[in-house]
Amino acid sequence: MSWKKWVGWLGVLCLGVLGLVIMTGASHPSRPAKVLRIGILRVPNDVAAARQRGDLQQVAARHGYRIKYYSFDSGVDANKALMANSVDLATMGDTNAVVAMAAKIPVKLVWVNDVVGSNEQLVVKRQLKIQRPQDLAGKTIATPFASTSHYSLMMYLKMHHLLGKVRLLDMQTTEIVAAWRRGDIDGAYTWEPSLSNLTHAQTLTDSRALARTGHLTANVTLATNQFRRQHPQALRWVLQTWGAMHTLKRTDSVQIDRLTGQFLGQTARQARVQIGTARWVAPADMATFMTRDFTPQFNTVAQFMGAQQTLNSHPTLQDSQRFIDAQYCERRK
Repeated sequence: MSWKKWVGWLGVLCLGVLGLVIMTGASHPSRPAKVLRIGILRVPNDVAAARQRGDLQQVAARHGYRIKYYSFDSGVDANKALMANSVDLATMGDTNAVVAMAAKIPVKLVWVNDVVGSNEQLVVKRQLKIQRPQDLAGKTIATPFASTSHYSLMMYLKMHHLLGKVRLLDMQTTEIVAAWRRGDIDGAYTWEPSLSNLTHAQTLTDSRALARTGHLTANVTLATNQFRRQHPQALRWVLQTWGAMHTLKRTDSVQIDRLTGQFLGQTARQARVQIGTARWVAPADMATFMTRDFTPQFNTVAQFMGAQQTLNSHPTLQDSQRFIDAQYCERRK
């Protein structure tokens, strides 16, 4: 066979192989993206900002993942979803994270979304003319039980020797607003946006002031042990994306206000009020903050809740140390 015929046959063979490859590829499409399931609360935090800007969706797509969000009204619902393995990550107040630890849900606390500040307050009706904490004796105060607001309220009452002297009612945030308008309650410890709907209110304290007295509260993210084991790199880039929002808050807080406002269907100004003095820890400081500063505070919350018999076990400091896992956070270089 001449070299010309050989080259010709070789060309036909190559075209045939190429066609087979194309047909094979068409019959076996690329693998579908892995789904990363995130439980969120409708609050103006780092998750909301990243979701609205599309950062996490873009990063996920580059790594072959697709993000699916689930909205929860409370940390109680988020814990139920984690227990059922219906989500991989979920945000909640740290009091509900204590509940998850005590209930031995197979999760770890991997991120502090924000340290609560003026976005949670103890307010009373202005017409009551409360002059000092002791004037609260005999009054009716509502708060969502087992929440960060509930813990902060209890710490305030304890500091001023008012435990057992104030009538406490367990209400969800929407119920608090309705009860306030009906005149059923004298005050409330709650968070935004219900806080702004309590008209003619007088602020007695907020969670930033209580943090200064050693009673810090925070909103946190829990990750299932299964997700941590099977997708450790995915967890790292999720936290890096949220950490970028913490940096953006320092460099361009107006953009954070706009993004979180859009997420909530509000104006940037309304979102800024809801964020208040909440602290978004710098990503480079997060690992140290979680292990050195936050863990002892988390343990204090756990000890208090255990003493109040709101837990089905009595976690120790060692339990808190094992539960809080900062290995996926960025490290200061």
